[in-house]
Amino acid sequence: MPGTGSYSPRYGWLLKTYLALKEDPHLFTSADAVVRLGVGKSMVDSMRFWSAAFRLSDEVRHRPGAARDVIPTDRARWLLEDDGADPYLETDGSLWLLHWWLLSPPCMVPAWYYTFCMSPWTRLERERLVHGVQSVTASTGGRPTSNDMIRRDVNCMLRMYTQSRPGGQPSTVTEDIFDRPFSVLGLMSHDLEGTVPLSRRAGNSAPAAVLAYTCLAYAARYQPDRPGQMALSRLLHDDAGPGRVMRVKPGALRRALDITARAHRNLAVVEDGVGQQILTFSAPPLAVAWEVLDGLYGDVRQRLGIHPEREDSAS
Repeated sequence: MPGTGSYSPRYGWLLKTYLALKEDPHLFTSADAVVRLGVGKSMVDSMRFWSAAFRLSDEVRHRPGAARDVIPTDRARWLLEDDGADPYLETDGSLWLLHWWLLSPPCMVPAWYYTFCMSPWTRLERERLVHGVQSVTASTGGRPTSNDMIRRDVNCMLRMYTQSRPGGQPSTVTEDIFDRPFSVLGLMSHDLEGTVPLSRRAGNSAPAAVLAYTCLAYAARYQPDRPGQMALSRLLHDDAGPGRVMRVKPGALRRALDITARAHRNLAVVEDGVGQQILTFSAPPLAVAWEVLDGLYGDVRQRLGIHPEREDSAS
């Protein structure tokens, strides 16, 4: 599997890759892939990588030694089909959703995972991030990676989430919309000292249903098949929980869950005997998560006859 290269995901790449893979699962081994996708060879490799990293494609090998077929997932069909949720990624909510999928296990971008889920810093410095990723990789027994490769990925990540014109025009300028679509989320910015502040509250503006989905999807990692509960303190402060990944503050998360619970009877936020806030779900959390998310986008699963929740449960 190729890596990110030096390219962060650009507007239209995910849809273009999805449509091409629908027609030909051998796209990435074909000699004319650069022509069919309309980009250079290194960008073709990056498009393949990002499609997999966002969980929009799977790679399968039908026999030993054979080239891998690359096929769209039901999650991709749900999001990117003509009659799907948001094929042109016109809403920030869809970008928030992709950001969550990117950081969900098994995460293919360790620099991203370290920055959002493990790093203690909210002012990001490139070299400090490089050393942090390297030390965590070594301590967990991961495959050794050169500092140059990690530095490339750190630069790619910072480019993905920041505006192209520090302190200048807003992130809605045309070049950022097409070149850095994830910059509109406000997760990172530039400052005059040369560091990159990581927002503490950018996710406060994410749609309530998307935040509720992330909470339920996170709970499903621990109790996927039964009703249950999870403390909001865990959702906010666990390393890979919604609070850290989505950069959302306690009050905003509670409001999002309350708003969502009013429309979904399987969901509630209650307080226990010592005043701790608890998210409760009276059905398996992943089922409730997709009920909430699919409702936001107009019941895509029923319309297309697909089951992306099964892919979440296999993660």
